[in-house]
Amino acid sequence: MTSRRTPAVVAAALAASFLLSATGCEESADDRRAGYCDAVKQQSEHVRKTVDEGGAGAFLDVLPTLQDLADQAPSDLKDEWRTLINALDGLRDALDDTGLEPGDLQEGGGLPAGLSAEDRRTVRGAASVLASPEVVAATQGIEQQALDVCKQPLL
Repeated sequence: MTSRRTPAVVAAALAASFLLSATGCEESADDRRAGYCDAVKQQSEHVRKTVDEGGAGAFLDVLPTLQDLADQAPSDLKDEWRTLINALDGLRDALDDTGLEPGDLQEGGGLPAGLSAEDRRTVRGAASVLASPEVVAATQGIEQQALDVCKQPLL
């Protein structure tokens, strides 16, 4: 004979099992930090080499890598990463809007000849955000954390 309580008991047991397994899957802050540091160590050479050799638009060349690192960052770095990624997204969008590529940016802020005054303002405005005190401080915070915690330079 089957009791009416059997489905309720089974449902409660399944819910409890799910809740226990879900909380068991949560990543601790230490695990997240260790995973982030592993990613920093794996990607740092690629990021630094690309930025060192890639010219003015090189950060956009490594934007997908930086976005992945931002996604893996511990909670105490999320704001810094968001600040940097937003600034880079803004520059990428400005280049897209003006039909330029990251490689079209020249050292010292030079832009290709023939670019309209409006397009120049668009790109220079987005680039100036990257040099803002907020973005510079965020970038320094990301690098300092990589050095102090991960023992690895990143940017």
